[in-house]
Amino acid sequence: MSIELLYPLVTEAIRRAETLADMGAPGARDAHLEVSLLEEKIAESLPVSDPEGALARRGAVRAAIAARDFGRVRLLSARFLKEAAKSPDLRRDIADLAKQAESAQTARFPRATARYGLPEIQRLGRAFFQQGAPFPIGP
Repeated sequence: MSIELLYPLVTEAIRRAETLADMGAPGARDAHLEVSLLEEKIAESLPVSDPEGALARRGAVRAAIAARDFGRVRLLSARFLKEAAKSPDLRRDIADLAKQAESAQTARFPRATARYGLPEIQRLGRAFFQQGAPFPIGP
């Protein structure tokens, strides 16, 4: 998809996500995820050295945080930190966003995080998600 097509799509997606978030609508998280995906596509089209490319990388991570898709935040952060080896400002911003996401997760499960640690909570969440059902079904 060309960059000329992506810009109006991401602009509209941002407006929709912000409006839904302001209303407290249940679709706000999905709208933020859409923004993250579109920003990621823009980031893939533009180099890190391009200001719009750097902005898209920040936007993709920021929108993933708003969508509460912390697995996506980890993946994007790791990828963008590697890409931004020669851009200390972008590396600092992405690292700060990753810390912000970790703080949000810790705040969401404070007692469990304090007792077991965030990595164990994340591992358990991934295991339940991959299992597909809360209890084994069948023989």
